[in-house]
Order: sequence, then C-alpha cells, then structure tokens
Amino acid sequence: MTDEDTHELGPLAALQGVWEGVSRAPMFRPDDDRTEIERNAFRERLEFEPTGLVENHEQSLYGLRYFRVAWRLGAEDPFHEQVGYWLWDAEAKQVMLSFVVPRGICVLAGGPAEPDAKSFRLEAEEGSDVFGISSGTLSQRAVQDRPLSHRRDLRRGRVLFVRGGHGHAHQRSF
Repeated sequence: MTDEDTHELGPLAALQGVWEGVSRAPMFRPDDDRTEIERNAFRERLEFEPTGLVENHEQSLYGLRYFRVAWRLGAEDPFHEQVGYWLWDAEAKQVMLSFVVPRGICVLAGGPAEPDAKSFRLEAEEGSDVFGISSGTLSQRAVQDRPLSHRRDLRRGRVLFVRGGHGHAHQRSF
C-alpha cells in the first residue's frame, strides 16, 4: 500500500492496523426470549488491512479488510467474530461497512462522510434493500426490530465505537 493509497482511504485511513480494548457493553442474555440485557466485560481485537483500489464499473472504492473478535474476560475461546470490509467511495462521499457474523447474519451499513472526517455514523435496518441487515431464520430473532446505528470517533489515538447509544474505546496496538 503506497502513501497515495493511504490518502485515498479518506476517513478510513486512521483505522489501519490493529486495535484492542476492553468493554462492559450491554449484551442480550442467552435466554430463549432475549428480553433481558446484561452488562458483560469483554476484550476485543480489530484488524484493518488495506485492500488497495477496488473498481466496480464506474465506481472506484478504497477499503480495508476487517476482522473483529471478542472474548469474555478470562476466556480462551471467542464468543463473537465478524469478517468484512470497510469501503470509502470518495465521489459519493460515503463510508460503507459490510460484514458477516458466523451465526447467519450479514450487514451492509453506510453513511455520509467527508474525506477528512474524524467521526461518522453508519446505519442499517433489517429488511432494507439499501444498507440492510439480513439473517437466517434462527438469527432473525436476534436482529428483529434492532436497527444498527454505528458511530466511529477517531480522535486522540483512540477509536470509539457506539452502537445503540452505548460506547467502548479501543487503543491502537503496535
């Protein structure tokens, strides 16, 4: 990846690398009705690797391969993983996030951003043809009536993730 390619990542450029953090974010309890929410301490690792230019007919995108894994504190085995791409469309001034959760959930979220933005918001809604959440029948209960609202704040060497009003921060590891 050249310096020019890094510049072409727009607001995603600061995400490159590996980020790690600990959180006490709200999670649904593993009960059948999924009505109770509890706070669980967990650690996360996020990796962002540049893809270079991705051409889609007249659309030119630059992006980052994305991998996220989370473990409950003290646990060896992860309880959550995501694999996907962060994409920057400079012409449309739009950031997109596509990822798959290995429980039958696929997400394509998006939102507007300026090339030098340090903060931006992505949204997706179940059943939407544009920026939507899709799931298998069993996983459908987990996402039903829970749209994704995802904000990134890339200030002071930290990345803040906010989902549904609850945030947690990660530090870049070197």
